[in-house]
Order: sequence, then C-alpha cells, then structure tokens
Amino acid sequence: MTATTSIIRSLRDLGLSADPLSGTPWKAVAVQSEQCFSYVAWNEQTCEALVVDPKKEDLESYLRVARPLAGYLWLGVIDTHTHADHVSAAAQLAEHLHAPVIMHALAPSKRVDVRIGRETALPSRSSPLHIVLTPGHTPDSITPIWGPFLFGGDTILYGDVGRDDLPGGSPEDHYASVERLKAIATPSLLMLPGHDHKGGRASTWAEQLKCNASLTQPREEFIREAASFDGAAPALLKVSLRENFK
Repeated sequence: MTATTSIIRSLRDLGLSADPLSGTPWKAVAVQSEQCFSYVAWNEQTCEALVVDPKKEDLESYLRVARPLAGYLWLGVIDTHTHADHVSAAAQLAEHLHAPVIMHALAPSKRVDVRIGRETALPSRSSPLHIVLTPGHTPDSITPIWGPFLFGGDTILYGDVGRDDLPGGSPEDHYASVERLKAIATPSLLMLPGHDHKGGRASTWAEQLKCNASLTQPREEFIREAASFDGAAPALLKVSLRENFK
C-alpha cells in the first residue's frame, strides 16, 4: 500500500476563529491524510487520552503525538465504523498505547476489545465517554462524545453527512441517527468530522445546526437525497474491507 503524507493540525488550523479549549485542560489535534481526518484528544488535568479513526499508514503520526503524553491512561482507540476507504491502525496503535479497541458490537473485526451494543457511557475521571449508536453510513457506525468533543466519523461531516450507498448503508437509519444526535448533543460541543469533502473543518454543534442543511431536512427529502447519491467507490474499497474485516 502506498504511504501517504499526513499533517498534524491544531483545531485552530481547522478553521476555528478562536481556541475554544483555551483555559481548559482539554486538548486535541487532527491528523489529516488526504481527505481523512483522525484525532488524538486528551485531558491534561486527569491525564487521560483517546484516539479516533487512526489510519495504518499514519501510525507514526499518532505515536509522535502520544510521546509527550507518556504516563497517560489511554481510554481507547476508537473506530467509528468499519472503514471502506483506508486500513485501520486501531489494533496496532492500541497495542502500542496499551489501550482497548472500541467499536460497535456489529463490527466484523476480530480485533475489538470493547463492543458497544447499546448507548453507553464508559467511565472516565474527566468526563464519561459517551458512545452513541448511529447506524446509517454503515450498520456499525458509532458517534463518540467525550468532554467538549463530538467525533462525527462518517455520520456527520462539516455541512453534510456521509454517504449511504456503500455495503450496509441505510438512509432511513442515517436519518434516525441524525435525529438522535440532535436530541442529545449540546450546542457548545466541538464537532470533529471524519472527512472534509466540502472544505470542512471543526465547528461547534450549534454552527452545524445553522449551516448543515442535512440536519434540518424532512425525513423523506433526506432519504431521497441520500438514496440518489451516485459517487465513485473509494479507491481502496476492496483492500480496506478485506483488512478491516480481519
């Protein structure tokens, strides 16, 4: 597999006009590789951290971010779903960090340590790690919420939602998942998306409710638009699914 060049970016680099975490113990960086975003987030007061959606070819980038966090408790390495556009580094990174791999109970991977089958709040000294089941993009999609962060994966993107035309996708389930997130997400949460197909960036949930038309569409319109999507298959579809199913 061809290696890609990843960029470690601060949240300010993702377009936030001011640092919303200033004066708090919460920190996060994004690892951008092509159009994919993954994240390392941590709390400096409780010395806890986690990683969301790591890519195999970017393993060294995550380890570079983790080195200054020696002694931290890694709550988990989370895959928000079974990815069809890249090979996950979750199992490999979790071994380095002595952390559990966390995924939906339906995830086909055999390398998952904590399987989430219902909406769950995992304990943490700083803030519970909420795992919301959000099927639609895939049957095994989840949305983690920890402290000030909401990790959108492919469920919620900046100004859009993820595609539902790949194997297992369901516009009906996706709409229900969006409605669930709207019911529980607080306006100040920082929404960190898995992709930037529309030039996306980090934003607050309140901003998404204003600018993301997918979040306010009537059910029939949402389903019709999602069902009519006709994009090209991801270039790494076959190899990604083959490896991520192991």
